[in-house]
Amino acid sequence: MKMKKLLFAVACCLCMLNACVKTPTVQPSSGDQIKMEYAKIFSVSKTDDYTLVNVHNPWDSTRMLHTYVLVDREKQLPDNLPVGTLVRTPIRSSVAFSTIHCSSLDEIEALDVITGVCEPQYISIDEIQIKLSDGRIKDVGVAANPDVENILMLEPDVLFVAPIHGESFGQIEKMDIPIIETPDYMESDPLGRAEWIKFYGFFVGKEALADSLFEVTKNNYNEIKRIANSADRKPTVFTDTRYQSSWNVPGGKSFLANMFADAGAAYVWHDDSSTSFHSLTFEAVLDRAGEADYWLIKYYSPVDMTYASLKKEYNSYSLFDAYKKKGIYQCNTFHSRYFEDLPIHPDYILKDFAAIFHPHLFPDYEPMYYKPMKE
Repeated sequence: MKMKKLLFAVACCLCMLNACVKTPTVQPSSGDQIKMEYAKIFSVSKTDDYTLVNVHNPWDSTRMLHTYVLVDREKQLPDNLPVGTLVRTPIRSSVAFSTIHCSSLDEIEALDVITGVCEPQYISIDEIQIKLSDGRIKDVGVAANPDVENILMLEPDVLFVAPIHGESFGQIEKMDIPIIETPDYMESDPLGRAEWIKFYGFFVGKEALADSLFEVTKNNYNEIKRIANSADRKPTVFTDTRYQSSWNVPGGKSFLANMFADAGAAYVWHDDSSTSFHSLTFEAVLDRAGEADYWLIKYYSPVDMTYASLKKEYNSYSLFDAYKKKGIYQCNTFHSRYFEDLPIHPDYILKDFAAIFHPHLFPDYEPMYYKPMKE
């Protein structure tokens, strides 16, 4: 009997959602373009009747990943809307599939629209944890396989989801809830990724706030970049450790590689033209990075890594000059907001990098994310 009631409730939710979500059927008309300064993957245009948000496919430049047609929920739905997913704005409720979605909405003072989250153990925002504990926000499981029934019960206006190349959204695609795809992590320019704060602003009615926050981030970032690149010498740097039998290193034109250049360092694969990661052998990394000045390691653990534990994990790590000369800095994401802050505030992380590479230029700064590794 309980199962019948549950199935009936789910069916009712589906009917309500189908009634609320309409799909525009004609081609978009041209509107006023809202120019993005750095972001390449999304674009926006406005007319008197709607805002058109295009998310370009970062894996295929000839295709559009998704088009959203945003219409003020207080206005009558206009005729002849363009083709795309209709979203009535500002949205009132949402399910956030990642901590990045949560921190982005937090930045523009819109946490109140979050009614469900995936993988809450990775979310360090106090307000969300409090609301989870008292039931105002629901845990809807893991992002790769969320609890569809719980999501339906929440009746969210939208789902914020990070798309992965070659993977579908599974059952959530059948729910008739607008899926807001956010491939911001594919932006290779740090400020391009930070500019995605404006993307969220269009959906929650916080456009002016998002614009002003990005302006502050941009100015801070460019000032740190200016100071760091005034240094006479650019120290060399590489990142992280091997996983199982391979070592994933960022390409020479990747997001992280660009940040190292902006922080006044020479990434050891700076001559590589890729924006993605390369899977290399330990020997290949040692050959290229063996004499590098700095080694930045990021990991997630309740216990901080040490030189002794690093060597115990894999004895050959001690062959790097950065190990021998104590040039290793670690970021334990168990204790820090690195992943939450990186896409929104690259200026914060850039200052860490710049202060490590050029401490004389930032004498009063204490790094927030990367700490010197202890013995």
